[in-house]
Amino acid sequence: MNKNKHTVETDFTKVKPYNQHEEKTEQLARMFNTISGQYDQFNDLMSWGMARLWRKSALKTLKSYQPKHILDIAAGTADMCIKAHEYLQADFVTGVDISNEMLAVGRIKVSNVNLSSKIKLEVQDCASLAFADASFDAATIAFGIRNFEKLDESLQQINRVLKPKGHLLILEMNEPKKGWLLKAYFLYTRIFVRMTAKYLSTDTDAYDYLTASMHAFPNGQALIDILIKNGFKLNIHKKFTFGVCSMYLVEKV
Repeated sequence: MNKNKHTVETDFTKVKPYNQHEEKTEQLARMFNTISGQYDQFNDLMSWGMARLWRKSALKTLKSYQPKHILDIAAGTADMCIKAHEYLQADFVTGVDISNEMLAVGRIKVSNVNLSSKIKLEVQDCASLAFADASFDAATIAFGIRNFEKLDESLQQINRVLKPKGHLLILEMNEPKKGWLLKAYFLYTRIFVRMTAKYLSTDTDAYDYLTASMHAFPNGQALIDILIKNGFKLNIHKKFTFGVCSMYLVEKV
């Protein structure tokens, strides 16, 4: 693979793990299936070990709305599903993801905390959700929206399955834009993370993709504008840890 291809790419839909001729969703399913056993360690590396704190802080912004039925999209290994139940006391959480192997790891984690009757995990693509209209009080996406191949279609599907005035909570990492933090980030991801990745998995392309997708994906006002275009209004936009992670809480209009 050409390691420089991501750095010159500006359209996030064209940033793909392996090649340009296969669909992004198909490649991502394969990639996440490959790294599913190491993903939790990968996520800790990519988030500087802060992902757990960011999830907790973000989920607590939903607490006053008391959502009882929650949809977690790009659920991965079910961390957000489990924490949504813990922090929000939801009656039921449904998690969807394109990677069956990630969800297999998630089911073990759900079973280990005795929540198999409260959390269900399904293989689904967010761009074509198989749920009835107005099925959920809230939806969450933690570190997954930048992987959507069809962003507008996916947001429209989320809007459709949310109840009136339902909430969408998005948590996503950002590449720092300038200054010392950008330099530190560059050194961390290009040197430490990549060297460590070689010990965790043979699929180093996965790490190249994960860092490149942060560079290419819109954030801040650019993402807010996309959310508004697709039927949401902004309630809260918050940044964590010097701006390397952003939270967006939006409401179905």
